[in-house]
Amino acid sequence: MSSPNPEDTLQEPEPEPSSSKKKKKKRKWQQLEASIQALTRAGHGALLAGWNHEALTSFQRAFLLASRVPQKRDTSILRACAFNLGAAYVETGDPARGLGLLLRAQPEEKAQGRCHGDQCFNVALAYHALGNLPQALAWYHRALGHYQPLGDQGQAQAKMGACYQALGQPELAAHCLQEAGRTYAHAGQPQAAALALGAAAVCMLKSGQHGVWEVVQVLEESRRLAEMSTERGLLGQLYNDLGLGYSQLQLFPLAAEAFLQALPLCRGLGEKATVLRNLGMAHNALGNYQEAREFHQKAAILHGSVGQRWEQGRSFGSLAFALSQLGDDKAARDSYLHALQAAQDTGDMKGQWQACEGLGAAAARLGQHDQALKYYKEALARCQKEPDSVRERLVAKLADAMKTLLAQGGLDPTHTLTSAPGRLQAPGGTGSAGTPARVARGPAEAKHSHSHWQALPCLLQVIKTAWGNPQQGPTEETHHIWLLHDHVISLYWPQWCCHIHS
Repeated sequence: MSSPNPEDTLQEPEPEPSSSKKKKKKRKWQQLEASIQALTRAGHGALLAGWNHEALTSFQRAFLLASRVPQKRDTSILRACAFNLGAAYVETGDPARGLGLLLRAQPEEKAQGRCHGDQCFNVALAYHALGNLPQALAWYHRALGHYQPLGDQGQAQAKMGACYQALGQPELAAHCLQEAGRTYAHAGQPQAAALALGAAAVCMLKSGQHGVWEVVQVLEESRRLAEMSTERGLLGQLYNDLGLGYSQLQLFPLAAEAFLQALPLCRGLGEKATVLRNLGMAHNALGNYQEAREFHQKAAILHGSVGQRWEQGRSFGSLAFALSQLGDDKAARDSYLHALQAAQDTGDMKGQWQACEGLGAAAARLGQHDQALKYYKEALARCQKEPDSVRERLVAKLADAMKTLLAQGGLDPTHTLTSAPGRLQAPGGTGSAGTPARVARGPAEAKHSHSHWQALPCLLQVIKTAWGNPQQGPTEETHHIWLLHDHVISLYWPQWCCHIHS
C-alpha cells in the first residue's frame, strides 16, 4: 500500500500569542497529533507484518482522532488519515469502503509529486478491484503523470497492462507491460522486470500481431532478467509462464527446459503438480512418451493429494495419451476411466468428451468395437458446444467402429453403411409415405442381425425412436440409423425428411 509519510503531513502548528489558555490548547493539539502519528506508524507496521485487523484498527483510531482536529487548523491531517484508512481497506479486500475515503483524501488537481501519485494509484486500485476498469485506467494514467518525472512508473504501467488484458485488448496490454519491464530493469528490479516481460510475451501471442522471433526475443530477455534476480519467491511461476509461452510457439524443447527450471522453485505441492503436468505435455509433444508418462503419473498423485480434482483429471487424460502411444492400451483405458470420473466429479464437460473419445480409441485397439461405439456415442453427446470439426471427427470414428463391427458379423459394411444424402432404400423398395418398408430376411441373415442388435444396446433407444417397434429385428434401413445416430440426425434430418416423404 502506497501512502504519504505521516511526519511529512502532520506539521507543527504555527506559534500562537502567549497565554495560559492558548498554551494549554496547543499542548492538547500536539498530544493529539503525536497520537495520530503513533497510530499511523503502528498501522503501517502491522500491514507489513501481515496483521490486517490490527492495521485497520490503528488507522481507524487515527482517522477518528484526526476528525477532532479543527478543519481551520490543518486539513492535511484528516486527508492523510482518510487516505491511509482508505488504502488499508483496499489492501485488505474492502475496496468499496476504501474508495470513498480515498476520494475524500484526493489532492488538488495541480498537485504533483510521489505522494499525490500514490493517492491516484490507490484510487485506481480501488476501481480496479471493483471491476470498473475504464475508471481504473483513468486514475492509473493520472498516477503515471506524477511518477514519470521520478522514474517510478513501473507498477502503474503493469497495472494498466492488467486492465487492458481484462478488457480484451492484448496489444495495448503488451505495450504497457513491455514499458513496465523496461522501467523495472532501469530501476534495478530484475525480478519485477522479468515478470512484466513474461506477461507481455503472453499478450503478444494473444494479439496475433507479432512474429515468432519478436516474441522469442521478449521471452529470452525475461529469462535473462530472471537469472539475474536474487529473489527466488516468484521465479517458479515465472519459469512456468515462460514454458507456456514457448509451448504456444511450439518451441517444445525450450518449453521443457523452462519447466525444468521452474520445478525446484515451486512453493507448494499444487504448484509443483502444475509444472509436472506441463512438463509431461511438453514431452508428449516431443514424442518422449516414457518421460511424459513419469511426469503425468507424479502430477496426478500430487494434484490428488491437495484436492485439485479437475487438474488431476486432466493429468490422467494426458497420462492415458502417453500410455496409448507406448502401446499399453489396457493401462491407457484405465487412465481414461480415471480421467472420466474426475471430469464428471467436477462438471468438466470438455474433459468428459475427451476421456470418452480416448476410451473409444482404446476399446477399438483392444478389439472391443461394441465398447468403442458406446464411448464414441457418449463423446458426441457431451461435445455439443465444441466446434463442428470435433463432432465431424467423432462421427468419422463412430462410422469406422460401426463398419468394423458389421464386418465382423458377416455383413458388407460398404453396402450397409451408405451415408449418401439420397433416399433411404431397402432392397424391396419403400412403403407408404414416411414409413420405410421392412424387408424379410432368411434365418442366417436374421441370426447375424440379432447378434448385432445384442452388441449395440447403447443405440437401442435411438432405433426404437426412429423406426418404431424393434422386436422384429433391424432391417437394412436401421443400419443407417446406427451410423447416423441422434447427433448425425441433427445435421442431416432436413434432407432425410425431404427424401423420405418425397
